[in-house]
Amino acid sequence: MDKQRLWLQTGFFLALVWAGVAAVMWWTEDAVFTPEKTLALMNAAPWYENPRLSVRVRGEHLDKVIASVTKLDFSQRESMREDGAETVARFMTSLTDDEKSEYVARVIEQTFVAVMRGIDKLPAEERRRITGAIQRDMKKREQKSPEMQILVDQSPADFEKTLLKDAGTFFKQAPLSMKLDMAPLLEGMQARMLMLRR
Repeated sequence: MDKQRLWLQTGFFLALVWAGVAAVMWWTEDAVFTPEKTLALMNAAPWYENPRLSVRVRGEHLDKVIASVTKLDFSQRESMREDGAETVARFMTSLTDDEKSEYVARVIEQTFVAVMRGIDKLPAEERRRITGAIQRDMKKREQKSPEMQILVDQSPADFEKTLLKDAGTFFKQAPLSMKLDMAPLLEGMQARMLMLRR
């Protein structure tokens, strides 16, 4: 009898635990961000169906996309860009210049600031390695803007100087298209620095 009661109590306890796990998963589902969910949000942009949406409604949906992107780690963002290249391109093209500026300010500029702070703390040799890798990455990218082309065609020493000494001014003055081009490079740069710290 005692054994039977023990089994019943154990079974009841396990059922409670699994019910709790299921409840937590259901409750936090909207708070979990994945590349697939972010791409789904981009695909569901309401202005695809209704181009006459108000600025407020557009802004609310853009807020959701930005919140989702910023919660992704660097490998997830890379996965999102690679697996959903057409979705991302369509979404970014559909944004107004003001909306692109909002995206840049809240996603790309935040990464830029973090990268610049991180570079400042690196030893000179590591800085050269990081900036050299970034320059090589930038050269490989297709459809570079004219401004991006001028930047990557510099000598490695000049490129490092531009990036480290004039980066803040350069980034502020760069056109939106170039800032958007730089997003994956900046994220790659920050990922490398995080690896170096470990």
